Amino acid sequence: MTSFSRHSLSSASRGPRATAPRGHADYCDPALGNLLDYHGLNRFEALWHVAAQDVDAPNRERGGISTVSLLTLEDEQGQTHRLYLKRQTNHLGRSLSRPLGEPTFSREWRAIRHYHALGIPSVDAGWYGERRTGKEWRAILITFDLDGRDDLDHWHARWTALDDTRRTQVITASARLVRQIHQAGMMHGCLFPKHLFLSRPQPAADGTSAMQEQMDAVIIDLEKTRRFVLRRHECQRDLYVLWRRLKAWQAAEWREFLAVYLDCPAQSDEVSRWLNELEARAQRKRR
Repeated sequence: MTSFSRHSLSSASRGPRATAPRGHADYCDPALGNLLDYHGLNRFEALWHVAAQDVDAPNRERGGISTVSLLTLEDEQGQTHRLYLKRQTNHLGRSLSRPLGEPTFSREWRAIRHYHALGIPSVDAGWYGERRTGKEWRAILITFDLDGRDDLDHWHARWTALDDTRRTQVITASARLVRQIHQAGMMHGCLFPKHLFLSRPQPAADGTSAMQEQMDAVIIDLEKTRRFVLRRHECQRDLYVLWRRLKAWQAAEWREFLAVYLDCPAQSDEVSRWLNELEARAQRKRR
């Protein structure tokens, strides 16, 4: 099974860098459009009604409903492509610039384009559209499968079985991505381990594990991302989300993470200050 991703597209039509209309005009990556056309799905209503496998329980917050499904399609050559079809009704987010609200997928779509413009490795989107009919505000977003990657939850669940080299690869790749997001002045806002996808090291030609291969990471789920208001406080908020979920990581491993994140020695006073602040935040939450 193969995955349809922007890496298989021509440079002229690659990912969300292409000009995308706003409002309820549709955006479709041309190469993805060919695949959807082949199945008669390159229309809002067709995508809204197509059957697909749910991958999460429906999100019923914000007074509406939002779902994520796996859509598996074959192209004319018989290759299988995995797409994530995200559909929502009246699942709105409000902000100072949009006090009456907008679909949270609209926010995510703009954030994906913004992250790519900043050079931050993030999920690719190939289709976006929205429709308003009466009291219903529907939106559809299609993102590409992250083929050859596993999320940080996957690696964390196997932490005790990993050797020191693999642990360092995971920590380094994760810390570099979070540093890049924060250096760009952005807070992710929902930095769960399941939202960081790390490249899966490929076996060497002789069949042995590629232990020295450097891993890299990609971020997903950008609907809550925003620019910093109080930089250090919001950096800590993002990091604390990881801190409280990566329970298998010991203090030495958090020092290793923060050393990469802060670009300073693991035993430095600055790393110690951040560790102390994260622990203090955890203690306040436990009260």
